[in-house]
Amino acid sequence: MNLWTRIAEFAAARPHRPACIGVDGEHTYADLLSDVAALSGRIEELAPRGHVVAVRGQRGYGTLTCLLACLATGRVYLPVDERWPARRVELVVAEAGAAALLEVGADEVPRIAPIQATGPAATRPGLGYVIFTSGSTGTPKGVMVEAVVLEERLRELIPLLAGERPARFVLNTSISFDISLIELLLPLLAGGTVVCPPPLRVDPRGFGDFVTRHAGTHMQGTPSFFKLIEAFDANLPADLEVWCGGEALDAQFASRLVDRFKTVRNFYGPTEATIWCTYHNLTPDALDSVGLPFGGTQVIAPGADVGQPAELVLAGRGLAAGYVRPTDDEGRFVELSGHGRAYRTGDLGWVAADGRVHVAGRIDHQVKVNGYRLELTEIESALEAHPWVRQCAAFILPGSEEGSVRLAAAYVADDAIPVRRLREHLRGVLPAYAVPGHLRRVDELPLTTAGKVDRQLLRETVAPETAPATAGGGR
Repeated sequence: MNLWTRIAEFAAARPHRPACIGVDGEHTYADLLSDVAALSGRIEELAPRGHVVAVRGQRGYGTLTCLLACLATGRVYLPVDERWPARRVELVVAEAGAAALLEVGADEVPRIAPIQATGPAATRPGLGYVIFTSGSTGTPKGVMVEAVVLEERLRELIPLLAGERPARFVLNTSISFDISLIELLLPLLAGGTVVCPPPLRVDPRGFGDFVTRHAGTHMQGTPSFFKLIEAFDANLPADLEVWCGGEALDAQFASRLVDRFKTVRNFYGPTEATIWCTYHNLTPDALDSVGLPFGGTQVIAPGADVGQPAELVLAGRGLAAGYVRPTDDEGRFVELSGHGRAYRTGDLGWVAADGRVHVAGRIDHQVKVNGYRLELTEIESALEAHPWVRQCAAFILPGSEEGSVRLAAAYVADDAIPVRRLREHLRGVLPAYAVPGHLRRVDELPLTTAGKVDRQLLRETVAPETAPATAGGGR
C-alpha cells in the first residue's frame, strides 16, 4: 500500500471531512479524490509511468492535487518554485528530463502541458520525487528520493500528530523546499487537514488570524520564519505545536519559543536524508540538541565531542537514491565499513553519550539563509558570468535578528558596474533568496597565508558599512 492508496482509503471512509482549507475555501476528502482522479487521467496521457512531472505554482490546494496525482499515477514529482527566474526553471526541467509541466495559478486550477525533453529523464524505478538544491559546481543539483523511502519517513512521523482532534497542519513552506512534503502529506496520512493561510510576509495579520480561525494544530518553519512571527507579533493558537528546522536554532531564541508555544520540536536533516532524520522535544533544560535519529537512520561522528566536532555521517534507512548528475556526488555518498552506504553531510558535530546529536557548523562554504541551502560557489559562478566581473567572493554577514544572516559579495571588475545592473544579472539566473543584499567592488580580494580568499577579513571589512538597523517590534 503506497502513500496515495492510504490517503484514498481514508478519503473513501470519511469523504466529508475537510482535507484542505485555503483562502479559496474548504475542500473535502471527496473533492480531493475527484480532483486527483481527473488530473491523473490528464497526466497519464502526457507522461509515461516513472517519468518526471514538473509542478510549478504557489502553495495551496492546486499544488496538493498535483503532488497527489503524481503519487497516484507513479510519476516522479519535481517541485519548481514559482519565484525562480525563467532561466533556472528551464535548467531544472531540462536536467530532470521532465515530460510534462503542471502550472497552478491563483485560481488553484492545475494546467498541464507536455515538455519536449532535451535530455534523458532523470529517473530510475521507484522514484517518488526529485528536488533541486544549490550546487557547489555553480548550478543546482537534483536529489532523487525513492517513493518507499518518503513513505517510511512520513509514517515514522505520524505518531507526532496524535492528539484529541485530527491534526490541522499549516502549509507555510515553498514547494521547492523538501519540508513542504511534510506539510502537504503528513496531515492527510493521519486523517487531518492541510491549512493554507495567506503568506506571512504579504499579510502577517491575515496569516495569524487564518491559522487561529481554522484551529491550526501544527506549524513547521525555519528559525528565521519564527523570528518573523515574533517580529510581526502574529496572533496564533495558544496550543500550537511548533516544528523548527532547516538552519541553526540558537539557545536564546529556542528558549523564547519554548516559553511561547505548547510544544516545540527541533528537527535536523539534509535533503539527501529525506527531509528530517533526527528530532528533539525542546525543554527549558535542553535547548542545544537536534535530538535522536529516527526511522532507521544512524548518525556517526567517530571520535568527535563538544570540544572537537567532526563531520556528521548518516547511514541506514532514509538516504536518497543519489543525484540526477552523478558528477554532483563529489564523494558525498560513500561505503562506510560496518554501516554500508552512507552520506557525508558536510555538517560538523558530535553524538553525545545519550545518543543525542549536536550540530556545530560546516566544513565547507555551504550556508543556510532563511532555511534555504546555498552554495556560495553557485552565487560566485553567477557573478563571474557577468562579462565585466573578473573575480568575486560571496560570504554571509550578521542579520538584524540574533542568529540570522544575510548575503553579501565582493567583486573585482575593470570598470565600475552599476549595482542595479549586477542585481538584474543575478536575478536572471538565481532565485531571489540567493541574490546578495550587498555588493561591493574591491581592487582585489584579500588572501590568507594559504593563498585562499580571506572571507573572514571581507566580513570584518564590509560588516560595519552595512550594519542593518535594529529590528523593531511588531506591525
